[in-house]
Amino acid sequence: MTYLEWAKRHTPARFELTVSGAPRVAVAECPAIADTLSTLVTGAYGDPVLTGLIADRYGVSPNSVLPASGTSSGNFVAMAVAAERGRKVAIEWPAYEPLLRVAAFQGLEVVRFRREVNDAFRPDLAEIAAALDRGVAAVVLSDFHNPSGRRCREEDMRAVADLCGHHGVKLIVDEVYRDFGYLRNGLPLGTAASLGDHVIATGSLTKVYGFGGLRAGWLLGSPSVIERARLVWDHLDVDLAAPSSSMAIQVLRNIGMFEDRTRRIREVGSAVYRGWIGKEARLGDCGDDGAIFGYVRLPDGVDSERFCAFLRAEFETQVVSGHFFEQRDHVRIGFGVPEVTLREGLRRISRALDEFPVDG
Repeated sequence: MTYLEWAKRHTPARFELTVSGAPRVAVAECPAIADTLSTLVTGAYGDPVLTGLIADRYGVSPNSVLPASGTSSGNFVAMAVAAERGRKVAIEWPAYEPLLRVAAFQGLEVVRFRREVNDAFRPDLAEIAAALDRGVAAVVLSDFHNPSGRRCREEDMRAVADLCGHHGVKLIVDEVYRDFGYLRNGLPLGTAASLGDHVIATGSLTKVYGFGGLRAGWLLGSPSVIERARLVWDHLDVDLAAPSSSMAIQVLRNIGMFEDRTRRIREVGSAVYRGWIGKEARLGDCGDDGAIFGYVRLPDGVDSERFCAFLRAEFETQVVSGHFFEQRDHVRIGFGVPEVTLREGLRRISRALDEFPVDG
């Protein structure tokens, strides 16, 4: 089963710690926004007001923005723009599985470059350079890294962008988690797309702000890239959903309240999670740059898929198995849940580690 199929189809456990973003915003939390729903499509490729708000927030020009129905759609379009069928693309390892699936679906040959846990998941610049020498058409990475939640240092991102620019190839950056750095550490909002006309970035209101149901995402890139992306988009949708666009406009106009909401939720969850992981010596903590989830290494000999099945069956608790992210010795634990749920779920993970039959 693929990751997205599992994420959509699995039955939530009593203690569900699988979500990697802020909890979804309920209509009751923002009645004024719900009152602005519209079914009137405005703009040929996204409402100009929405495009302008995204551009202002991330410091680009409006003609460098293409609204899309979520980051996933944005990634699909970005890869189609960057590389023709039969070409090579370099994708990070470990990776968010759908990035690999998109490349395979589009007939692209994938080569890999590492982001090692013992180096804070920094991209391996030497391996990226080697991939570029092999003739890749694009380099694809995520910032914050998915699945680890570690940010790509500014100097590393700039170095990758420079390497790609020198070779005349596109750099695609999935930035769906990037705003966590702004909310926690005060890092500039910005976007990797500002590093050159060859850089394409994608993002949305989903993971950081809790609006997955809106499917409100975007591509950021040079005007020429956006023009090509529009041609690809023509094959996916005639128009963006007007109700989604109208609500996204109001979310962005009132973004401060949702920033504060995420900060509050993360502050509580992080304190509980950090207190637990600091005492749970059997797990390897992969670090924290501000995401609302933890990525941890399991004890030697513990397979993540088997452990997650045991955890669910015996302790009614669910986390995400690292086998979905090419690392069978890791799991991802979301902590943007109610405190009582989180505390008990974490306690049950520790109990499961006590009882897991390593050799069974």
